[in-house]
Amino acid sequence: MVAKRPVAPAGCMNDDDVASSGTIMDPTRLAAICNKIDEYAAGAGGAPMSGRRVAAICAMFDDRAAAGRTRRNKLRKNLCVDSTRSYKQVGEIGSGTFGAVVKAVHRKTGLTVAIKTFRRRDGKKVPGDGGVSQLLREACFLAACGGHPNLVGLHAVARDPRTKKYSLVMEYAGPSLRRALRDYVAAHGGAFPEAEARRIMRHLLTGAEAMHARRIIHRDIKPRNVLVGEEGGGGAVKICDYGLATVCPAHKRVGTSWYMAPEVLMHRTDYDERADLWSIGCVMAEMLSGEVLFKVDDGDGNARQLDRMFDVLGTPGVETLQTFAPPFAVGKMLRQLARQPRPSHQGRLRELFPGETLSEEGFDVLKGLLTWNPKERLTAAASLRLPWFTGAVDDPASEIGATASLSLVRVLTSVLAFLRRMALELIRFSLRLRRKSNI
Repeated sequence: MVAKRPVAPAGCMNDDDVASSGTIMDPTRLAAICNKIDEYAAGAGGAPMSGRRVAAICAMFDDRAAAGRTRRNKLRKNLCVDSTRSYKQVGEIGSGTFGAVVKAVHRKTGLTVAIKTFRRRDGKKVPGDGGVSQLLREACFLAACGGHPNLVGLHAVARDPRTKKYSLVMEYAGPSLRRALRDYVAAHGGAFPEAEARRIMRHLLTGAEAMHARRIIHRDIKPRNVLVGEEGGGGAVKICDYGLATVCPAHKRVGTSWYMAPEVLMHRTDYDERADLWSIGCVMAEMLSGEVLFKVDDGDGNARQLDRMFDVLGTPGVETLQTFAPPFAVGKMLRQLARQPRPSHQGRLRELFPGETLSEEGFDVLKGLLTWNPKERLTAAASLRLPWFTGAVDDPASEIGATASLSLVRVLTSVLAFLRRMALELIRFSLRLRRKSNI
């Protein structure tokens, strides 16, 4: 069955019309290209999409490549698909269930890129059309996000002349946040200091703000899908892997349950980009603790996942439940909460992230992102306006190892705050004494 997507206005479904609808890939154009991919995939009946149609889709990413019907533009359309022979593989970056990413260099320009190929680990065929439509959808979102310093963009769609398989050629931005955090914990015995977490969060939220301005929901933000740059690379932070991305609003549950917003976990069909902000809050918590915040054993299901959320964040009221759970699930959840030993439990988020780990300003960001009610959850833009970001200058990424200095700064800050509070109390006390003496 072809997944339903937002329907584009009449006149946008023609190949050339889609391609010439504006140099900026707005949500309408993005949805139109995704619909065209689904149309071509359905027409292929599960068989691999023809090379001509793949080239036509790739041409839609760039107006200039398919702006008219002249012979010259038709030739340019054919050139929109590159060859994998143009690149030399120099290393492996990572692999997943349905794909692998390698590091490569463009033979002519020397540009370092990342190449993603859809294939199974066990060597079996990727279901459906071999992953071609999935690859083209991701290419579409990569093209839409390209050009922003905190979003990974598309270089090309490439075809292997020998196997006839397609790959995504993307920006190379270094290792994942998951790997960087794991290596840091191994080297220093603890998670990132607050200053480094803030630096990464600033870039992450800036990227999310730009992505959401394009009405794109990522739906799978997690440390593995955030790239943090290599040493000497300026500490670039970029969101990557748009394989589950969609145009807002979204209509079905996808993603990784540990980082999934409650409205997505509960199968709401009307969630928006604020689902990504919950995921970013989970990433922030993981950077500061070194552990997945809402981790449960595989196979435990939704009930156990929600129990973990209730334990950390507290139990929401009926009105809040109705904002993220569909009507048929609210009653069931209320009965589940009633069976808990502490139905009015207020949560222990601050207990998990005390003052010596996260300042009050930082905790305001974390708590605002991990808010049950999507309507009250912080947006990316609102988060960046909070004092945690506006009142601090990020340390360079190269200074991440200065744990002792950062700890000393945090201690001195806490001492100064305590002395300030004591001074205020003394002033208030002296004022009260003066009033009594006047009486």
